[in-house]
Amino acid sequence: MTDGSWVRQRPLWARWPWNAVFGASLIALAGGLLWWLFSTSCADGVRRVGADGQCVGVTDGEYHFTQNLGKISELILKENRSVEQEEAKHGTAYVSVVYLMPMMPDEKDSNTVDSLRHELQGAYAAQYDANHHFGNGDVPRIKLLLGNSGSSTEQRSAALDEIRKRTEADRIVAVAGLGTSTNATKEMVGTITKPAADGGLGLGAVGAVLTADTFDEVEGLVRVAPTNSDEAAAAAAFLQSKEYADKRVLVVQDSKPDDQYTRTLSQAFLKALPKKRRFARVEQYDSSQAGSATTFKALMANLCTYKPDVVYFAGRGVDLPKFLAPLRTRICNDRPLTVFAGDDVSQSPQARGFDEILETLRDGNVELLYTGLAHPGAWELAENAYPTDGAFGEKGSYRKFFRNDRLDDGQAIMGHDALTTAVSAIRLEGGTAADQKVNGSMMIQRWKSLHGVHAVAGASGLISLQNDGSPERKAVPVIEIGSDGIVRTVAVSANGGDPLTRKDLAG
Repeated sequence: MTDGSWVRQRPLWARWPWNAVFGASLIALAGGLLWWLFSTSCADGVRRVGADGQCVGVTDGEYHFTQNLGKISELILKENRSVEQEEAKHGTAYVSVVYLMPMMPDEKDSNTVDSLRHELQGAYAAQYDANHHFGNGDVPRIKLLLGNSGSSTEQRSAALDEIRKRTEADRIVAVAGLGTSTNATKEMVGTITKPAADGGLGLGAVGAVLTADTFDEVEGLVRVAPTNSDEAAAAAAFLQSKEYADKRVLVVQDSKPDDQYTRTLSQAFLKALPKKRRFARVEQYDSSQAGSATTFKALMANLCTYKPDVVYFAGRGVDLPKFLAPLRTRICNDRPLTVFAGDDVSQSPQARGFDEILETLRDGNVELLYTGLAHPGAWELAENAYPTDGAFGEKGSYRKFFRNDRLDDGQAIMGHDALTTAVSAIRLEGGTAADQKVNGSMMIQRWKSLHGVHAVAGASGLISLQNDGSPERKAVPVIEIGSDGIVRTVAVSANGGDPLTRKDLAG
């Protein structure tokens, strides 16, 4: 009531300054919602790319690509921060290596989430040892960056663009890991090593589990894994042993067009296998098409017709359960059958369908062997072929941080050796001066020195690099997966017979 008349009061939200505050809050809320809906940023250096919105790019460990990688990412972040603090306090220089691979595998990928985590754990153990133990020198220090290359051309290009942007600021000199042997990986690696003047990144590249022989063609790439030719020769040599010397062999080959691993594996095995009286035939399937399991079921009749004693499976581990399942009920399962495969089978114990594999091994009169890239059982079986178990010994850094994780899939060992190889080249180039500059071009040049007395003492075997970037006479463990699920090394071989040892290099 004012001057005897009744005046309607405005509500509180409409009065100044409340209306301004309320309006500003609404605008901020709407803006935040729009940013959340339309922003592609996942974190510093990582953004959503492609139809599936996968977060790709590069992180120092602060961003976790998946929950499964949370612990290892935090350990890497802690070590990276320590390296930065060491430079700030004492002037000790550092360089960075990006560990790049698809960080978010699905059920169709040959890598499992566990094997991916193991590979990064091994790389971290190598980083930790490089910065805290001095068998490989002490300068420059090593930062380890994590890169997700995604699963599409667009995503791989985005990840490489981020590496390019950060190369100078983060002193990136090499890219390690790199995923599996596909056409897409080969193209990506070619961009990494190509000079910047030609549109590349001009960085050294070291593959952890790249085995296809066609990667020999990529200048600036080195590999710590035996090639498919090495694996095939080792498998053929094993099949010459007394127990298998007279066995007939049938090859099952994946003809998927863009998979260089399966194509070169079958070609190399057929070349290495003595044909006289031993070779039955080649059966093909195409994992890029539907109905692989049906194709394998139809194949069982031919297996009984051709009566092989050994089937060499030149396919991915993800397809192995579909192949083994119908073997259990084949008409001729009174005849024992050995299935021999390449290193990708190492993923099978962690993958979907492993129970079906074990059922066949228990009830199908089948044994399963494969040529692995690494296995801890090989250290005792062929001690001279393995200069060190290093980080993986009872008091090593891997056991310190990941005591409850198993090494059977070999991924941790290979991730460790890939980064250790990069560190070896970095420290050779860096010499003793803490402030000496190392760059990608120097790394590509220095790869050529990692042989002879400078061969890398890897936990997967001695790594003495040849001119094509592959290791000479690399140790190849022959591994059995038993019907009890236990994975064990039964022999150690190599291309040409015995694995390379320090004694060989000493003359």
